[in-house]
Amino acid sequence: MVNGHFQVDENQKHLRIDNLRIGVSKVLNDERFTPEVARNYLVADMITGFGVAEAVRHYYSIWGGNVNFKRAIIQGWGNVGAAAAYYLSLYGVIIVGIIDRNGGVLKPTGFTKEEIKDMFLSKQGNTLVHPDMMSYEEINEKIWEVGAEIFVPAAASRLVTQDNIDKMRANDLEVISCGANVPFADQEIFLGPIANYTDDHVAIIPDYIANCGMARVFAYCMSNDEVELTDEAIFKDTSKTIWQGLMRLHQFNPKHKGLLKKGLEMALVNLV
Repeated sequence: MVNGHFQVDENQKHLRIDNLRIGVSKVLNDERFTPEVARNYLVADMITGFGVAEAVRHYYSIWGGNVNFKRAIIQGWGNVGAAAAYYLSLYGVIIVGIIDRNGGVLKPTGFTKEEIKDMFLSKQGNTLVHPDMMSYEEINEKIWEVGAEIFVPAAASRLVTQDNIDKMRANDLEVISCGANVPFADQEIFLGPIANYTDDHVAIIPDYIANCGMARVFAYCMSNDEVELTDEAIFKDTSKTIWQGLMRLHQFNPKHKGLLKKGLEMALVNLV
């Protein structure tokens, strides 16, 4: 990328690769972007989940509405899902349910910011740990009907079923921010029947916008020899990039539905 896309000389090449190495592995020390400074979380640990949460915040600011007091269901409690839940809670979103591969938790009135932070800090690897954990079978039966405007699929690909979508739609679902690259249980990578159906009924923020955080850090760090490598600069660049992507999508599709199909069309046009 440095040689082909940026076409820089040998000295600039080494500088930009050094920036990339420093930026990605940077320890977060700004309390606005890390749940606990002493834990030494890295940019790489938090940036994708941050982007997924920012995509939701920007969606409501652009298409209309207020993210405060919206309810959210989180699928997956790895780096992406847990970080997205943490940042969404800071924005005033009420996390009402979390489903992980080993079980989950449910609270229709919503977990507090402190409770979400505690669950983030106590996770073991990519696994949710909580004294009130339900079995996977129990949480999977209940969570889809708890009621939430926001859904963040951030676990493995191809997990979200038609039944999941129908139950969430019947209980106030408005927007899906794709933390997983292929969240729907379709064989097709792009626009299988479940993805196509969901896109016709609710807003889906395309994955190439919602979870672009890590890729955007790569691009940002290599964009300039003297790029600013602070927490604020790195995270603001990701937020700005997602905002720009959603603004452009809104320009061509101001409706709440059909975002996935229009986004794919626009991406393919850009590639050609």
